[in-house]
Amino acid sequence: MAVGVVLVLCRTLFATEVFLDAFKAGGVSTPVVVLPFQGDKNTLALRQQMETIVRNDLTRSRFFQVVDPGQMGIDPLSVSHTELVAEAANIGVSALIGAALRNEGNTLALDAQAHETATGKRVVGVRIISEEGKMRELGHRFANRIIKAFIGETGIAESKIAYVSDLTGNREIYIMDYDGKGPVQLTVDESIAVSPRWSSDGTQISYLSYGSGRPHVYIYNVNTGKRRKVLAFPGLSLSLSWAPSGDRVAFTTTKDGNAEIYTMRPDGTDLRRITFNEADDLSPTWSPTGRQLAFTSDRGGDPQIYAMDSEGGNIRRLTFVGKYNTAPVWSPKGERVAYVCQDGKKWLKICTVRLDSLESVQITGNGAWDDQSPSWAPNGEELVFTSNRLGKDQIFAVRLDGEGLLRLTSGESNATSPAWSPR
Repeated sequence: MAVGVVLVLCRTLFATEVFLDAFKAGGVSTPVVVLPFQGDKNTLALRQQMETIVRNDLTRSRFFQVVDPGQMGIDPLSVSHTELVAEAANIGVSALIGAALRNEGNTLALDAQAHETATGKRVVGVRIISEEGKMRELGHRFANRIIKAFIGETGIAESKIAYVSDLTGNREIYIMDYDGKGPVQLTVDESIAVSPRWSSDGTQISYLSYGSGRPHVYIYNVNTGKRRKVLAFPGLSLSLSWAPSGDRVAFTTTKDGNAEIYTMRPDGTDLRRITFNEADDLSPTWSPTGRQLAFTSDRGGDPQIYAMDSEGGNIRRLTFVGKYNTAPVWSPKGERVAYVCQDGKKWLKICTVRLDSLESVQITGNGAWDDQSPSWAPNGEELVFTSNRLGKDQIFAVRLDGEGLLRLTSGESNATSPAWSPR
């Protein structure tokens, strides 16, 4: 049985707007306390891990300041609920968050609540059920419910990141939680598998594999573990970019001699070539509306980022700073495109360009290392990317202001080509 929510009670729209407006007005996070989760002694370790997950998720959202329960000066287990709420309000805490974990046969059940201290009212009440062993999903799901209730926005804590690792000695596709935990190997091609890309509904991943001796593009079903070959043209074909509607994909192939961009249905039918240029056109990425594509082209001499309508018309250049700009990815919010740029010393960095002003901004800092392969968080507020700043290639996340750099992978293996899932 998959993780499921059987009951959700949320605050009023007015209260949600109060919290969100307060955050946007000054960027001040809402103080909350995560109380020790309750349960029998057999669930103690799980409860402590889950508390940590929820605290970390709320902190990373930037909407919340997680206050240590010890600052209330009372034992949460020795006073009444009314006294606890009053004491939290006295020290400026806006909400109390708590849960009880129960092991019910082969499932885990989390009965979780959040109370607003100003009114004492319960604003979140949720029962989340999961298969035994999926404790992390329970924590992430609860954190997202809190974010939705208090802020009115869907959190990203349940999203996944696909990536490439050479942990086994071969380059295979893996997925991990958005915080870098819980890695799972998907492919066993025992060769080179690269360039994972998520479908718009998060159920499939396309990737390029050399497992048969020649490069072919496959689609892997995350739910069933089955895969199918979708591209096997002469020459080189690169991994698919999925339209938001899910009914078309875009990709690059050299089957006509040079690299051109095509679109087709995910089942391989209705193939359409949409670029016709002697230059190489690469790395198509869809806009959130599905009406446009951004891509890399050297048609002007140097690789730059361009945009066009989804049928190939109305081509215009987006980047004008620097002589090397590649690997575009369109923001889920639609207002920016992230891409790989070069700094003054020709080290690769992550940049973004605003589509209204064509203003380019370097997001990752200068240094003698390369940052590559950007991918957007589903909320459009963070980017994940590959960097060799610590020696081996590892995956990092960063906010759009360049702050909050977070290393997601570690160890002796290389981790590259991250792709952030839809929510």
